[in-house]
Amino acid sequence: MSSIRGHKQFLLGPTNKSKCGIRKVPLGTQSVSNLSLVVGWICILVLGMSWLWQYEHAAGLVYESPSQWPEKCEITTLTGRPILLFFAHPKCPCTRASIGELARIMTVCKDKVEAFAIFVKPTECSQNADWEKSDLWTTAAEIPGVTVVCDVDGKEAKRFQAVTSGLAILYDRFGRSQFRGGITESRGHSGDNMGRSAIVSFLTLGWAELDKTKVFGCELGISITDPIPSCCLPETETK
Repeated sequence: MSSIRGHKQFLLGPTNKSKCGIRKVPLGTQSVSNLSLVVGWICILVLGMSWLWQYEHAAGLVYESPSQWPEKCEITTLTGRPILLFFAHPKCPCTRASIGELARIMTVCKDKVEAFAIFVKPTECSQNADWEKSDLWTTAAEIPGVTVVCDVDGKEAKRFQAVTSGLAILYDRFGRSQFRGGITESRGHSGDNMGRSAIVSFLTLGWAELDKTKVFGCELGISITDPIPSCCLPETETK
């Protein structure tokens, strides 16, 4: 009996080590390891979302545009209507949403404004005849009431102090600046926004609550080499 009892104890008795010398991992340790992995992935996800949010809401520079339509401007206007200028980089993916908002403006106001989509072409790209004719160029050209312009070396962009793609500038029929800013709420996102509402309000009602908004887009790739007057320094805030 004693040997049998002892044999049973050998088979059933508790042990944390097998005959091969491999120690069993307690279940608690494995749970802690899995929890650490989950926490790590959550931290990475939160950091990634935070970076994306900051990128989407990082506004570009906005300089003061001329208060009066420049006499030397090479953009020809014929209708005597208010003038809407939209500056764009032909390769900027963020500008796709802004062009969509420009189309919405023109759907409501095409008979009330003369609009120009001005695509900046840096000097170093001047040898490529079709460099500026991207899908953004094609999309803008298809908007009724919009005239597409190639701005070699950013001559007009410099004249109007435009350095960020997606900038819209509105002048009334007397050549007075009424609005400047972006027409999206964040980088690359379409939808209702204060810039589009301000432009439509001025063109349909003759007034708007805002005259400037932030611009969300890539740099136009030009440098304003001439000294910038104090009134044209970048603004830290927008109304």
